Amino acid sequence: MRRLWLQVHLWLGLTLGAIGIVVGLSGSFLVYDHEIDVWLNPQRYAVSGSEPSHSLAEYAASVRQAVPGARIVGIRMPEDGGPVIVTARAQGPAFQRVFVDPPTAKVLEAVSGGGLVGWVHRFHENLTLREYRGREIVGAVGIAMLISALSGLYLWWPARGRFREALGVRAGFTTSRNLHYLLGFYGCVVLALLAFTGIWLAYVDAGRAVVSAFSPVTPRMVEGSSPGGKPIAPDAALSAAQALYPGARVVGIGFPSGERGVYRVNLRDAAGPVMVFLEPASGVVLRRADASNRSGGDRFLAVQRDLHTGEMLGAARLLIFLGGLLPAVLVVTGTTMWLRQRRRKYVATSSGDVAASGGENPENATAASAMRR
Repeated sequence: MRRLWLQVHLWLGLTLGAIGIVVGLSGSFLVYDHEIDVWLNPQRYAVSGSEPSHSLAEYAASVRQAVPGARIVGIRMPEDGGPVIVTARAQGPAFQRVFVDPPTAKVLEAVSGGGLVGWVHRFHENLTLREYRGREIVGAVGIAMLISALSGLYLWWPARGRFREALGVRAGFTTSRNLHYLLGFYGCVVLALLAFTGIWLAYVDAGRAVVSAFSPVTPRMVEGSSPGGKPIAPDAALSAAQALYPGARVVGIGFPSGERGVYRVNLRDAAGPVMVFLEPASGVVLRRADASNRSGGDRFLAVQRDLHTGEMLGAARLLIFLGGLLPAVLVVTGTTMWLRQRRRKYVATSSGDVAASGGENPENATAASAMRR
């Protein structure tokens, strides 16, 4: 079994390891994506105040004026004193991420495709190969990382009486081997967590089907009954949702998309996140999801993203950041160990061939000596 798992562990790293490296590094970037974006693009966050003083319709109108032909997809309200962020579709395949000053409704900047942060998000989720099943490829890498983390722990596990020794740097081991063993052991829990949660995010429908076998899962709300007519104003939809949850903080609102689209209002109250879905033409509440009506399956699925991004870990987000760096270190050190072992076998085989020849040829003896060196 040990030989089998050693081969599985080795070849997962040599084949899918390269993709795991770039997925991990992009994930580390995204742990602090907001802080990085503020540092790189301070003009987007140069707000004159933190309190919104305009209606949603006015923010939308300001964006349409700055981005001709824009169709508003969603509006996210300010967080930590930042701008209102409006997502819009305009001409071309890329969406527009528009930063708006909350007190004045002035457009600070419109960024096609979300800029660097938006590109890294897409790369991390689907390698920018969405139409070529890139999300499923990332999910397969997540499965490989989970197997690799668990098999690595199994292969690391020391013999009885040597556990304490295995927890530190071991004399006689190369630097790459010590790094591989120590970082693999101490980081395996974080790496397994990232891989496990990433699998659920990559295979959404399959994950929901699996969870529904153990606990009820609320069907996703993607469209309404569409009685026809002009959609109500977004502020009316927001007011209808807030009436159900007085005192809840507004997080954002998603606009109807297509003929059967719905309004999706995101709020947050003391018990956690809230979502309210409304019929766009009538404003009738189609469904609401909060802490009181979420099933165990709903809560399990919802927590996967917060764990994966580190949002629910607070200051421990640093562990998620470091976990994203682990695949690069482990693949490089593991490959170094494998190459060194192959070289040793080659030298041993070559030395054996020279010895079998009787050593009559001085050139063979010289070559064998060079290989041993």
